[in-house]
Amino acid sequence: MELRRYLSLLKKWGWLILLITGLAAAGSYFYSRTIPPTYRTTAVLLVGQEQQSANPTPSEIYVSNNLAQAYALLVNQPSVLQAAAKELNWEGSWESLYFVVTANAPQGGQTFNVSATAGTPQRAQEIANEIARQVILQSPISQQQKASDDQRAFITEQQALMQSQIVVGQKQLTELSQQAALETDQAKLDNLNTRISALQTKIENWQRTYLSMGTLLNQSTGKYLTVIAPAPLPAAPVSPNILQNVLLAAAVGLVLAVGVVLLLEYLDDTIKSSEDVERVLQQTTLASVARISPIRKPGDNLITLLHPRSPIAEEYRSLRTNLRYSGIENPGGALLVTSANPSEGKTTTAANLAVAMAQSGKRVILLDADLRRPGIHPLFGLSNQMGLMTLFWEETPRVEEVMQTTDVPGLRVIAAGEPPPNPAEILDSKRMTEILVELRSQADMVVVDSPPLLVVADANILASRCSGAIIVMDSGRTRTDAARKVVETLTRSKVKILGIVLNRVSGRRGGYYNNYYYYASPKSNGKAKGTPALSVKGNGHANGNGHTNGNGAGKTETPSEKSKM
Repeated sequence: MELRRYLSLLKKWGWLILLITGLAAAGSYFYSRTIPPTYRTTAVLLVGQEQQSANPTPSEIYVSNNLAQAYALLVNQPSVLQAAAKELNWEGSWESLYFVVTANAPQGGQTFNVSATAGTPQRAQEIANEIARQVILQSPISQQQKASDDQRAFITEQQALMQSQIVVGQKQLTELSQQAALETDQAKLDNLNTRISALQTKIENWQRTYLSMGTLLNQSTGKYLTVIAPAPLPAAPVSPNILQNVLLAAAVGLVLAVGVVLLLEYLDDTIKSSEDVERVLQQTTLASVARISPIRKPGDNLITLLHPRSPIAEEYRSLRTNLRYSGIENPGGALLVTSANPSEGKTTTAANLAVAMAQSGKRVILLDADLRRPGIHPLFGLSNQMGLMTLFWEETPRVEEVMQTTDVPGLRVIAAGEPPPNPAEILDSKRMTEILVELRSQADMVVVDSPPLLVVADANILASRCSGAIIVMDSGRTRTDAARKVVETLTRSKVKILGIVLNRVSGRRGGYYNNYYYYASPKSNGKAKGTPALSVKGNGHANGNGHTNGNGAGKTETPSEKSKM
């Protein structure tokens, strides 16, 4: 599929894509607003063992890195959850804590995270911190840590007492040394020296003991487990994430909308544009005609006569120009206008094309060969009492006698006449061939309006007697299968297909068909100066650019006729 086709689909279905995407986003927004908020917070614990060596071995590092993952498994153990539920006064069973607490340990690290979710920030913080505390209390190294802490406290207390004794002993030693320095009595001096020596020995013993206690105090317990980052109070809820939900829903809606559009396009196998004509039929689009509106009476379909300056009339003139270079004989050519199915606009196309050709100075005969549902005469307000069928009477009148003039100089019309019981046999007769030959000799171009080709065999019969055929297709309504069958049928009959006329092209596809009255003269209401208006009488029914039919007599009152009345 070409980029141009994608852009065409976007232009055509953009409103649907925006609608579905917008509804999905809006629905997600309002639904997210109804979801109660959920808060999450995380406490970080450090677990490992102190290294005794300045150069630890790889095995020691491996053990240290994997201790965190081992201890993270304790978070969801029943003993931890039961104790935490009791301390937290948990509303439900302790098992329900399993669904609000999670733990994970980063790969290769000595920390692990304890996360908790709750409906309020305070409750989430309480749960996370309590679980972290219970993990420490319930861990295998908890008793070791307690014993080590008691030992440290005892050693610290004894070290303080020993320090006090050393200070007192050193003070006494100083006093004894001062007395010995002043003593003159030898006996007393010997006694003081003995006391000084004994006290020095005690102080040295006390100092050695003090140093031993320091060594014991500084010894590592091996393993440790502690909270290094208590759970903070969460500032914003983690769920619902309204922005994320809306964006996700919009993305899903966009994908769904694109899928719906592609499905609709896949199921819609109609011909909608000139690109479809080229891609499916390998044919040329001669014209793309917009829908004619409003249609209040059959004559309103003659846009080339009523509003010759409109873009739609200009498109019919483009069709006339394109046919000029198609290789059809001129003068003496016969052009068949047909369609696949009824009500696709072939009659309106044939009539407006005939008017456009006559306006260029050509002698044109418009022949209504749709003997089953004639529709030319109500467009021009003409009588259907005499027409093509009249030429098959036993008392055959001259062709000129069944031709009816119009307000368009150079354009004559032959109505269908009374409907026969066997239209196909009549059109396939030798007499029909003679009529077409005679008409071609009297005109520069004979435009033949035929029945739909796929409905009856009439059009195929007529096509073999004409110089070429154009196929009218209702944009967005004619299916590709029907379009292919028309082309294949005419090709098998060795009929020259001049091209395709796309009818009722919407403004989105037609490009410049916004409002054809924009180009009309405001003083003349869209009618060209000097172009007479048609006064149509009769019982006809019309649909914009569609098939018209009516069996009542109609008459165009020309100035000459009014003067005779």
